[in-house]
Amino acid sequence: MPRLNIDLTLKGLGLAFALEALVMYIATGVIIWAMATGEAKAIATDSVLALLTGSAAIWLSFAARAIVNKKRWARSAGVFWQLIQLTIAFGTFEASWLAGLAIAIPSILVFFTLFTRQVVDATLEKRD
Repeated sequence: MPRLNIDLTLKGLGLAFALEALVMYIATGVIIWAMATGEAKAIATDSVLALLTGSAAIWLSFAARAIVNKKRWARSAGVFWQLIQLTIAFGTFEASWLAGLAIAIPSILVFFTLFTRQVVDATLEKRD
């Protein structure tokens, strides 16, 4: 396997996490907008959903910064989030193969990149 430029790889992973966070920020905004304009039918459910998506967006933002800074915990956060996205992708396949693939392919690429020897070695710091 070719040797990866580890700094570039970690920046790419950070960018992937940041783009995923951006999607979550947008989803949070859409949910809040729907509640503010009266389009939401279940205010309590939408409130909790906005809280969860907003929290996930903030968490992913921290993970994006941490993976670039070679923090060990960011790799675990990335693996967890990619598994969540793959679960969503499999559910999306029922509605649209294209949308399911659009979610699954980047998640699979990030997932396997997180397990490359160079990324694991770079994030094996002694303290977080």
